[in-house]
Amino acid sequence: MKISETRGTLTTEAIQTMLDAAIARAKELDIKVHISIMDSAADLAGWITCEGAPRIAATTAHRKSFTAVNTGMPTSAWKIYTASVPDEERKIVESIEGYISADGGVPIIENGILLGGIGVSGASQEADEDVAQTAVRALGVNT
Repeated sequence: MKISETRGTLTTEAIQTMLDAAIARAKELDIKVHISIMDSAADLAGWITCEGAPRIAATTAHRKSFTAVNTGMPTSAWKIYTASVPDEERKIVESIEGYISADGGVPIIENGILLGGIGVSGASQEADEDVAQTAVRALGVNT
C-alpha cells in the first residue's frame, strides 16, 4: 500500500515571476486588475492590486485562484462544467463557499503536480484570462 503522495508548492521566485509577468501584461492591455496567487494548499502566497482596479474584483480574483487550486482546472473549464450539470447539482456546487465560475483562474502544474493557482480580476473575463495565462506561461509550465 502506498501511504504518501508527493506535494509541491511554489517558490518565492516563481510567485514573483508570475506577479511581474501579470503586471506587465495588464499594462500592455491597459487594464487595472487584482492578482491573487495561492499555493497548493489554497493559502494566499502572492497578491498585488493595480492602482484603480475595482474593489469588488479583489474578492473575485481570490475566488478564481481558490477555484483553480481546488479543482485543478482553469476556471474557464470549471465554468463550462458547472453550466453542464443539472440545475439541482449546480445549486449544490454553487453553494460551496469560495468557488467561482468565471474565466481568469489558472492552476499551476509542473510534471503533473499541482503547485498552486493564479486568479486575475478587474477587467473583462477574457482579459483576466489572458493575464493569468501569461503569468503561468512565464514559468514555462502548463497553460
